[in-house]
Amino acid sequence: MIKMFSKYEIQARVFPAIITLIPVLVLSHFYLYSLIPELFDSIIYTKIIGDISIALVLLYLVIQVSRFFSKKLLQDKVFKNELFFPTTSYLLYSDSNYSKELKDKIREKIKIDFSIELLNENSESHDENLARTKIKESVDLIRSKVKNGRLLLQHNIEYGFIRNIIVGTLISIPISILNIIVFNNLGNRIILIVSILLLVLYFVILLIRNKILVYFANNYAKVLFNEYLTLD
Repeated sequence: MIKMFSKYEIQARVFPAIITLIPVLVLSHFYLYSLIPELFDSIIYTKIIGDISIALVLLYLVIQVSRFFSKKLLQDKVFKNELFFPTTSYLLYSDSNYSKELKDKIREKIKIDFSIELLNENSESHDENLARTKIKESVDLIRSKVKNGRLLLQHNIEYGFIRNIIVGTLISIPISILNIIVFNNLGNRIILIVSILLLVLYFVILLIRNKILVYFANNYAKVLFNEYLTLD
């Protein structure tokens, strides 16, 4: 299975999916199988194969769902289809993250590398949306040029990981609540406490999702431009 995925897919998609599925696996292992123990305990091999098969199907499903919704419901909403992504905002003259000298240096390299001239400060002030659009288009080309740079891949993985974790909480939170109800009724105190802790963890991640996402997006943007400037 590992050979089927790249480093990015394993760390940014598979790992978040596994973390998302923890409440499902807890419910499955400590409750669902206990309803029909004679079936699963009588044929241990079938139980193991069944566990693995179900887990792999759920894992694949969560990966695909997270991949779609993390972009459509989260990234596009927060960063407006990347028009407000840090990689776009940093190159605006109205943005204060980079000095004008550094922005001009990046802009000049974009002009040389891709024959694209970004809007000047005056034009940008009159049509910021066009300025953002041209920067976004340029950044897409920068990504292709830098590809998996020395540090860029790791920061891209970190951003993808947290983005998919955030979307995964929309699955994990309802299942965790169900687990709390189920294991409270069963009197299973240990699993009840585990389920409560998981719910708190997922809820906190969801609550501060924008701050987390922006933090990792900023880190990614800085590394992207740093590595781009070092290219010949």
